Amino acid sequence: MLSVEIAVKEALLARGESHFTDQEFPPNDRSLFMDPDHPPSKLQVVSEWMRPTDIVKEKHMDSHPCLFSGVANSSDVCQGRLGDCWFLSAVAVLTEVSRISEVIITPEYNQEGIYTVRFCIQGEWVPVVVDDWIPCESPGKPAFATSRKGNEMWVSLLEKAYAKLHGSYEALEGGLVQDALVDLTGGAGEEIDMRSSEAQIDLASGRLWSQLLRFKQEGFLLGAGSPSGSDVHISSSGIVQGHAYSILQVREVDGHKLVQIRNPWANEVEWNGPWSDPSPEWTDRMKHKLKHVPQANDGIFWMSWQDFQIHFRSIYVCRVYPPEMRYSIHGQWRGYSAGGCQDYDTWHQNPQYRLRASGPDASLPIHVFITLTQGVSFSRTTAGFRNYQSSHDSMMFYIGMRILKTRGRRAAYNIYLHESVGGTDYVNSREISCEMVLDPDPKGYTIVPTTIHPGEEAPFVLSVFTKASISLETL
Repeated sequence: MLSVEIAVKEALLARGESHFTDQEFPPNDRSLFMDPDHPPSKLQVVSEWMRPTDIVKEKHMDSHPCLFSGVANSSDVCQGRLGDCWFLSAVAVLTEVSRISEVIITPEYNQEGIYTVRFCIQGEWVPVVVDDWIPCESPGKPAFATSRKGNEMWVSLLEKAYAKLHGSYEALEGGLVQDALVDLTGGAGEEIDMRSSEAQIDLASGRLWSQLLRFKQEGFLLGAGSPSGSDVHISSSGIVQGHAYSILQVREVDGHKLVQIRNPWANEVEWNGPWSDPSPEWTDRMKHKLKHVPQANDGIFWMSWQDFQIHFRSIYVCRVYPPEMRYSIHGQWRGYSAGGCQDYDTWHQNPQYRLRASGPDASLPIHVFITLTQGVSFSRTTAGFRNYQSSHDSMMFYIGMRILKTRGRRAAYNIYLHESVGGTDYVNSREISCEMVLDPDPKGYTIVPTTIHPGEEAPFVLSVFTKASISLETL
């Protein structure tokens, strides 16, 4: 992963220069805006670009800049003028489970200003190298994300690398927490819309709560989204509307179901209802059991599960699995194989795959989590990494998949009711998923990933996550 960084460093020395400036993502308007000729007014806040040493000097701090000052902490992540709360909430969740060093590959601050950050794109880890010029709104005051510790640079550099991946800082305006979590971990993402009929049933039965406890136990990463609105609107109870939050803890203590949440603004804008910092619910026993030490103005608060359901709309889940549980296959809808959904008679031309359990698992039911991730449409050319797909892309297709029992053969044009085992709705998101338990079948199951209309061309990755030993092959 550091090979690119080493090459950049060698080229720098060969030119007799001591400080790196990234020509691919230069410190000017080209890196700030999607279209430098028509910049949005809310982002016209950058007056200059500064290096960490000068930022720290300007702040009259007597410490030197560093990449990490002590242990990386979720409460250090502070949002700036950019609407990327979705990305920063994901970063805070990741920091909470101390995995940030797996993303920022460069181990420490360096004079040359060369940093490598890795993101998981279409199932592959991609290194992104950036310099350390930071956009500032006034001398020593970075315009975008920073660390609460003034001399610590990792938050600003991580955001910069993610902006480079997308082609500009502006491209980070608005996005989905689970997409950012997937990019940072290589996990599998999903969004639970608590207003959907399915989630309403799971809420009433208590299944959703048990699921959250299980997700946390398994080390999955969780975020939350408040109902839409612009993030300048704050409800009377202190919840920012249309905003992304991190879920730090899910706990059941003495019959109380409680959730600990963090606002990436990291300031005094916090929930002010029951279980908020000053509320009377906090008995000494509860404080002791949850190790609760109220900190003013850090954006972190507790609330009851009951209140959570009222004030939040979505739960974002990123399932992080060990690599040995992942079976992936790269495919594409192209020409003949872009067959569209079952409403079309070209449906059976889509790529098809066989999933079969092997060894002792062949005689047992197996639990699988299947994801389908679409890549960048073949007809698109834009800034940013060639095959990086953002959920806010207008070129994104509605995608779905069917899981069938067709005795190990390709599914034909007609599907009989008894052949259908499960599948997903068609959704225009970057990644869709379904979870199921498959009964033992020696001939295996057929998975058919499709776009909704024929002729929609794009690459995709189909992944199956399971503890069982399986084979996944093209039919």
